[in-house]
Amino acid sequence: MAVAGKVAPLGNYPAVKCFGDLIYVSGISARLPDNSVAGVDQIGGQVKGNAAIQTQVILDKLKSLLEEHGSGLDKCLDVTAFLTDMGDFPAFNRVYAEHFQIETGPARTTIAVKALPKPGMVVELKVVAGRR
Repeated sequence: MAVAGKVAPLGNYPAVKCFGDLIYVSGISARLPDNSVAGVDQIGGQVKGNAAIQTQVILDKLKSLLEEHGSGLDKCLDVTAFLTDMGDFPAFNRVYAEHFQIETGPARTTIAVKALPKPGMVVELKVVAGRR
C-alpha cells in the first residue's frame, strides 16, 4: 500500500535498508502510487516503455528517497541498472549522465534482463549510497 504518494514494494522487503553509514535501496522503478508505470504507451495493442522517461522518473524518486535518509545523488556509491532491452542503453545512459559525472559518480553495472515486474517497465535501479 502506498503511503503519502510513495510506492510500496511489490514484495515483503523494505524499500530502503540502512546499516551504519550505508543506505541500500531496493530495486526502484518508474512505478507510480496508482500502480501504473510512467513512460508506458499502448501502441497498436502492444505495451511499450520509454527508457529515457523511466530513467528520469527513477532518478527523481531516488533523489527524494536518499534525501529523506540524509543522503543525496552525490553520495551514490554503486548502481546496478537492469534494462529489458540493451537497445535502450543509449537513452538510459543519456539521462543517467545528466545526473552523474564520470569522475565523481558511482560505480555502475548494467545488466540485460528478460523482464521486470510490470508490463512496460524497462528500467530498474538498485543503489548503494553513503550518508552525509
